[in-house]
Amino acid sequence: MPPGLDNSPNPLLDFSKEGMTRRSEMLEQAEGSLQPLSPFMPGEVPPAELIPGEQPDNPLTPEQQELMAFAEKIASSVVSIRVWDQFGGLLASGVGSFVSSDGLILTDSSLLHPDIADRIDYITTTAANGTNHRVTGYYIADLRTGVALLQGDGPAPRALELKPEVDFSKTQSCRVVALSEKRGLLIADAKVSVDETLAGQGWLTLKGEDSPGGVGSPVLSDQGDIIGIVAMKTPIDSWMNFALPAEWAAFEIQKKRPFLKTLKELPGSPRSAEITTDPDFVTAFQQVKTRAVGPATRRLLELTKRYPRSAECWALLGLSTSYMGATPDALTCQRRAVALDPQSGLHWHQMAVAQLRARTAEGENPATASAEEYEALVNATGANSNDRVSWLLLATHQIRAGRLEEAQESLRRLTFLAPTYAQGFYLLSFVQSQLANTTGAAEAISRCLKINSDQPNGWFLLGLIEDKLKQPKKAAEAYRKVVRLQPSHPQAWLNLARSLKNANLPTEAAQAFREHQTRVLSVKESLQTAKPAR
Repeated sequence: MPPGLDNSPNPLLDFSKEGMTRRSEMLEQAEGSLQPLSPFMPGEVPPAELIPGEQPDNPLTPEQQELMAFAEKIASSVVSIRVWDQFGGLLASGVGSFVSSDGLILTDSSLLHPDIADRIDYITTTAANGTNHRVTGYYIADLRTGVALLQGDGPAPRALELKPEVDFSKTQSCRVVALSEKRGLLIADAKVSVDETLAGQGWLTLKGEDSPGGVGSPVLSDQGDIIGIVAMKTPIDSWMNFALPAEWAAFEIQKKRPFLKTLKELPGSPRSAEITTDPDFVTAFQQVKTRAVGPATRRLLELTKRYPRSAECWALLGLSTSYMGATPDALTCQRRAVALDPQSGLHWHQMAVAQLRARTAEGENPATASAEEYEALVNATGANSNDRVSWLLLATHQIRAGRLEEAQESLRRLTFLAPTYAQGFYLLSFVQSQLANTTGAAEAISRCLKINSDQPNGWFLLGLIEDKLKQPKKAAEAYRKVVRLQPSHPQAWLNLARSLKNANLPTEAAQAFREHQTRVLSVKESLQTAKPAR
């Protein structure tokens, strides 16, 4: 893999005991964040309004009744899918839908990715009523379209209809469905529309407040018809998933069905390692590295069409489009990269930077971090604890949000990783001074000025700290350094005058105060001159 893109392993490729544990933990965390369909858990005694013959104290609202009817309609048609190896280890998980009465299951092909294809031993499905089945084989697993058609070992209780040719240029209301073994059937309202960015390539974007969708989840109309399939689940709280339009699947389903193939015949190529050694990918990587972003972007757009389930291709395209100034495209690409490889700190870092650039390009205040950007930085530092830039960005956001104790820990990590980075010690000193740790603040700012003594802001902060420590002579010495480096700093002159007065040096204090007044007057005259004539 070219340098810079081998930051963290793809969890699909990590078959160690630790890798299996991480996947299980990720699944548990994902299921734990889902909202149940109704207030009671599966297996619990339902409330009176759902028991025949009982008079409800709190009858269901029309909206709740409609949702319950919708759930009843599709409950037997949606199944959770688990992909296992011969040792009973979980390789992948997602959601599928019955789309024919003879047990044909539609899901996303990434559950059968070539990286794990040769390790797949069997696949199980679980319906909302707890019924378990096995998959006997598959008909298609196309990574380009994302369509996978599996065959269950029994007839479907009810098949969902596909609704192709939906006009997604207009935002559509929809419902995204998933099935959790812990929490049962899960449904969330969402909005779906076509991805209009350069890298959209016919994909759809899903947005909503609750995100029960898993890879392969059906995106349903209000009538319960499939209008799309979740293809990439971005693992962030402020969620946005990517989906395939239903017509891509409808085209494959309507074709004459090929002979059923066994799971041992699943495509074993292209693997991730093959993609990153593809000559076109290597060339594109070098072009991005040398900032030849025009040809790099064109080449990468073709690569993402060829390998739409490659996190590395999307991440590199995101970097290339970012250099071009196409910030919405860059952000879309990085979201897809983290959806495909959430264990990569590099992808999370690039997503956070793309989010920052997008907000700046739209005229937003760069000092106000979005929830998605903050979450991306937390994940970036969690996945790669040695990512110095992400620690710096995270600490900066924590300072602006007033989360000073968290910022202090982030800056301690940064200064440990980058002991010659003066700005890190300056920020640490500032945070510790805000936390009333004056001694720690003094130590940190001293380290900062030892690394770079030409920082007026650093000397000014040292002066403030010495003032708090009741050391007027040392404070005055620091303020003198400030005005020597930046003579037009009026506040430094005023602080110098006060420190000299406190140090019983009235003559020097008076002179410093006159300098302060001169600077203030100069600034006022400049502002008056700059005012436009009326």
